[in-house]
Amino acid sequence: MGGLSTDPLIPVSLWLTLSTAAAVTMFFYARRRPSVMSVNRWRLSNLLMSFGLLAVLLLLLNPTWLSPIPPPPGKPLLTVLIDTSASMSTPDSEGGQTRLISAGRIAREMAGELGPSFDVQVKSFDDSLRKISLAALDGGANGSSTDVAGAVSSSLSGEHAAGEAIVLLSDGIHNAGGGSAHVLDAVRAARAMDSPIYTQTFGGEVKTVDLAVQIRSPQDLALVGQHLPLTVQVAYTGLTGGRANVALLLEGKEVARRTADLTASGTANVHFMLTHDKVGVYPYEARVDALPGEASASNNSAAYVLRVVDEPIRVLMLEGKPYWDSKFFTRTLTSDPAIALDSVVKLTDARLMRRILTHDKSSNKKESPSTQPAVRNESWQIDSIAGGYLADPDRLRGYQIIVLGRDVEPFLSEQAVKNLHEWVAQDGGSLVCYRGSPTAPANQLLAKLLPVRWTPAAGRETRFRLALTDRGQNLDWLGNAAESAGSGAALTGMPSLASSTVVDSSRPLAVVLAKSTGSDGTQSPAVTYQPYGAGRVTVIEGSGMWRWAFLSPAYQKQEDVYAALWHSLMRWLTSNASLQPGQRYSLRADKIRFGANEPASATLLAREVTGSAQLPAIELVAEGSATGTRTFTPSPAGDEVGVFRVNFGPLPDGRYRAKVAGTEDGNTSAQVVFDVRRYDQEQLDLQARPDLMARIAADSGGAVLSGDSAAQIEKLFKEHQLRSRPPQYVKTSAWDRWWILDAVLGIWLTSWFVRRSGGLV
Repeated sequence: MGGLSTDPLIPVSLWLTLSTAAAVTMFFYARRRPSVMSVNRWRLSNLLMSFGLLAVLLLLLNPTWLSPIPPPPGKPLLTVLIDTSASMSTPDSEGGQTRLISAGRIAREMAGELGPSFDVQVKSFDDSLRKISLAALDGGANGSSTDVAGAVSSSLSGEHAAGEAIVLLSDGIHNAGGGSAHVLDAVRAARAMDSPIYTQTFGGEVKTVDLAVQIRSPQDLALVGQHLPLTVQVAYTGLTGGRANVALLLEGKEVARRTADLTASGTANVHFMLTHDKVGVYPYEARVDALPGEASASNNSAAYVLRVVDEPIRVLMLEGKPYWDSKFFTRTLTSDPAIALDSVVKLTDARLMRRILTHDKSSNKKESPSTQPAVRNESWQIDSIAGGYLADPDRLRGYQIIVLGRDVEPFLSEQAVKNLHEWVAQDGGSLVCYRGSPTAPANQLLAKLLPVRWTPAAGRETRFRLALTDRGQNLDWLGNAAESAGSGAALTGMPSLASSTVVDSSRPLAVVLAKSTGSDGTQSPAVTYQPYGAGRVTVIEGSGMWRWAFLSPAYQKQEDVYAALWHSLMRWLTSNASLQPGQRYSLRADKIRFGANEPASATLLAREVTGSAQLPAIELVAEGSATGTRTFTPSPAGDEVGVFRVNFGPLPDGRYRAKVAGTEDGNTSAQVVFDVRRYDQEQLDLQARPDLMARIAADSGGAVLSGDSAAQIEKLFKEHQLRSRPPQYVKTSAWDRWWILDAVLGIWLTSWFVRRSGGLV
């Protein structure tokens, strides 16, 4: 709505002074009429002079006419998002209706009542977003997961000049990954695009009874005859006591059974001891007996694959000086019977101490570690030439992992670094820098291999603690050492580390598994790896590792975490996706368990093969099924030489075994076992989240709906538009209009003419 306003050209105080002076002057001037002028002419002259002064004073106030600018054409967009995931089928809404029926009724009311004011579109979402007709809502809720963040992000268009808003009808359960932080990131994007979200929550508190089996490390590696402990964790909800029977199955046949006591802690552990006398891949399954009334039985079992080999993981460790850190690191590695360690420490320029540690495989077959430790074979020798360890490519192929400590410049000749490049890229070796930068001055050729770059720290060394990222927690490296506190909390509770360098940046393909947090709160990559050809390069920050001998007893008790971290890292580097020396093919599944709605896939590494035409096919068999063997052709994975992808596509529930066609059954590197299971998280987590829905509404500039939702939306959106898009006007100033200035000048000229004609000069 238009109107008239003022925008004074001079201060108001000065204007008032001038107005008062003009009024007083005119008052005294008009009191004495000259005798030559008649009364009427004198009155007319004073009136014109008063109008002239008043016009000038009004012009100094700068009167401005406001003409409203019409709003953008069209109606604002209103997107109604209806949650159709399986949790919305819970019948806990008003009148015993399901959450989806209640949400559908409100969506229909909105579409009918708000059509004249909004451009209404209705969409449904679970793990994806799609348009839907209101009639199709009667089809029920059966989505396998709920992605609230994805639904909000995909609904933001920013293309409607008249504005847009979102109505979210859901129980607020987001289980598609990323947690609440992922949802709030999408909400902040909505606020930035001026798209308020109006939420209405359906459902309430639902108590479920459920048992779930978890194995922290779903695949492991052991030597022939080695006794390997397996810990199975039973998590439960809705129970305060009782017992659960846990069975261990090998290839579908029960081989052991344990009883778990269900206390108030929410978790219980049972332990099995595994040993095999033959090389092979052994698929296990831990299964807990279902309880009456249990919400879902899909999580009552967990897969575990044990790869048994007759050769240990061969590790070469190089240190430029004797350090306490390397002593404890060596002790940790040699405690694992599956690792053969070759440790070389430079004492002086011409003196190197080499220590070779292996385990007697025959003793492993006879005795259990619980009764007698495995017998170690240990030998020592003195060398004088540091450059010889990495200078021979054939010697390098005898190792699967090379660990670089600090100050290892004497080992890294130009030829040695070139050999490392070829060993990692072509032979599938794994390089580990386990205490930050391995050299004091930057080695440019070695830097091309590493996933991070360093800069010297300002001043003295700094202290920091580690915290796993989401990618790091998914690897479950800490195993059973983190049972009580969780993997992230267990690592955060470790002693602080020292560093004299700062990670300047990480490379584009680098994956950060853990971050360091300094005393000032700054974070930087602490455990980082990147694929390099067929192998991997891993960097772990910390110039001083955890020195257990100098720590308080409280920290020394956490040595299990330190050991679990390194034992898991060694297996991950060799058994996840590496091509071991002497092997032609290595097949690894991307995961040990796939969901029924996601494509199963594997990675094939091949030596001296550049195209898929030279590769054998991959055979896939579903165990216990009569479908027979299916054949798949590997395809190149980008530009990486010798790396191929095998896409099996979505598969039915079951256990599958894949192998490289033409290889022997005893070749463990050319075969893999994985499970396909249907995740029923939507049936397990039924607790509505009104708190998250309220946060979504508040952070986006929207509101929580109740009662007559349609009427509320129209009112709330208008109020939002007034706040975010106040009315705009075109200003027309009187000072800029020529005819007004001419009128003022005409008044003064008329006054002068009247005075002149009356006899006044």
